[in-house]
Amino acid sequence: MTELLAEALELAAEINRVTPAGDNPAEDLGVIWDPMRRLVPFAAAWIGLLDTDQRRYTTVSSVGHDPVSRAYMESEELTELRKKLGLLQGCRPLRLQDAPPHTVELPCWSEHWWPTGFREGVAVPLVTPDGRHLGLLGLHTDTASQPTVEARDALGAIAHTITAVLDPMNSLAGLARLIHGATAAAAVDCRGAVTPLPGMAIDSLLTRCPDVVSTAVDGLTDRVRYMAFLYPVAADDGPEHYVRVTGLACPPGRSDDLAGLVVTSPPDDLCALTLRELVVLGLVIEGHANQGIADRLFITARTVAAHLEHIRTKLRAPTRTAAAVLAMRRGLYIPYRLIDVRTGTSRVVAVTTGG
Repeated sequence: MTELLAEALELAAEINRVTPAGDNPAEDLGVIWDPMRRLVPFAAAWIGLLDTDQRRYTTVSSVGHDPVSRAYMESEELTELRKKLGLLQGCRPLRLQDAPPHTVELPCWSEHWWPTGFREGVAVPLVTPDGRHLGLLGLHTDTASQPTVEARDALGAIAHTITAVLDPMNSLAGLARLIHGATAAAAVDCRGAVTPLPGMAIDSLLTRCPDVVSTAVDGLTDRVRYMAFLYPVAADDGPEHYVRVTGLACPPGRSDDLAGLVVTSPPDDLCALTLRELVVLGLVIEGHANQGIADRLFITARTVAAHLEHIRTKLRAPTRTAAAVLAMRRGLYIPYRLIDVRTGTSRVVAVTTGG
């Protein structure tokens, strides 16, 4: 048992040397097969990532499997069988001999693995700390005596290290931390669902205000990689304050299912701009003329002009266009879509901090 533990620790150390969510996980993870073979003397090994539709896996790294076997490992047929065995819902590794008695005659073994010469195997779910089934590690041996119970449990104990290497959320968390003073962040998929990032808090603003999230990511494209704005927050026990919301495009090559990242942080210098001035500035940024701004805010065009004069003075901008450019760079505006137009005011829909 001491020798097995030493092999497991060496394997974990080797995995930890791999850059999390690197550009070439197949090449990066190839270094783990030799130390893993000392833990479990396997004949073939495979790591696959589950597609977003949970119908099939994509091979990340494989050794000992021919193209036909790899294709079967990726197939919808085998994915369905894994679902029935609970591998997509659980975290514990499963050997062939651990399967429930009524499933011992599994078609994957009777039709594929036994004829190939494999006699035992273990499937290790790769599950993130927040419960996402990311993928699967599969080992096949040519002897029924391996893997042992101890080796199976050791693989389960170090599975999180492999998951950390493969999880794209780790690199996205690193990207979110580039925002100065970032307090919370989340990944947003194309359906608007919000997923926390490893090591980052999740703010109620991101979970309770879908309009804020969609405003942050809807305008992101291959050319527009960044946008920021302000959101007023009504505190439980104090005056209203502002949160800066930043939308970030995901790096190229990440999942097509991700729309982007949303990060919250404290605002920088607001240049003494008032709530109404920030709203007016936002409408300028969005391309509206004075009369259009007046119509939307239920004020006169003369009042809009007065606000713009104050805005240009506070930003030290010679023109309204220059003021808009400066504000856009600094995220000093409140998008019109976040204004509560039902009350006919420039009042922004409030959200309470905490929880």
